[in-house]
Amino acid sequence: MTGGTVRRDGREVLAGVDLRVEAGDVLAVLGANGAGKSTLVKALLGLVPLAAGRTEIYGEPPARFRAWNRLGYVPQRLPMGGGVPATVREVVASGRVGRRSRRLPALFTDRAADRAAVDRALRAVGLGERARDSAHLLSGGQQQRVLIARALAGEPDVFVMDEPTAGVDARSQAALASTLHELAGEGRTVVLVAHELGPLEPLVTRTIELGRGRIVHETTTHATTVGRTATTGRPA
Repeated sequence: MTGGTVRRDGREVLAGVDLRVEAGDVLAVLGANGAGKSTLVKALLGLVPLAAGRTEIYGEPPARFRAWNRLGYVPQRLPMGGGVPATVREVVASGRVGRRSRRLPALFTDRAADRAAVDRALRAVGLGERARDSAHLLSGGQQQRVLIARALAGEPDVFVMDEPTAGVDARSQAALASTLHELAGEGRTVVLVAHELGPLEPLVTRTIELGRGRIVHETTTHATTVGRTATTGRPA
């Protein structure tokens, strides 16, 4: 993002933000309520229009970007629109859609690979036994775990997670931290929006803090040979 500005109701929610997310980063976006954290990640993905500035995903503006299978997005809550309620497994399986070739009919897609990926994702968030339950009947924390599983099932290069631990119990937070640790070890990129990092904190390589739509502080974390961390902070 370069000079990213978002205006809403006559005020700037983002005010000229410059941010580059590098491959392999585990970036935490921190700040108080109303600081612009969720707006920032949505603008990065092209889900919120910019009033000024520009964003690029792998060198392409969002409107021209096509490789959406490379991105896994976890919103704050599960959309519960009309229609027939989906099961947990169906919601998680929808994360595989971006990996299917548009040139081949469903008959020729690798259904075994899809099933295996969905099973792994459900196990990772501890919902294997709830796969046939209606997603809309789950608690808020369980629904958040469904969304995380949906992103994991897609096996993307980049995970963008907006408050992934909100309403999620401590055990599930620890399981998520373990899963993200494995993904980071594979070189995946992770962007986390959070109020508090909790068990995710040791995974973070960079943090930015937003205040009134601007980056007010940035910290880079370097792992040391003894497995501890040293941090250096600088104002943006």
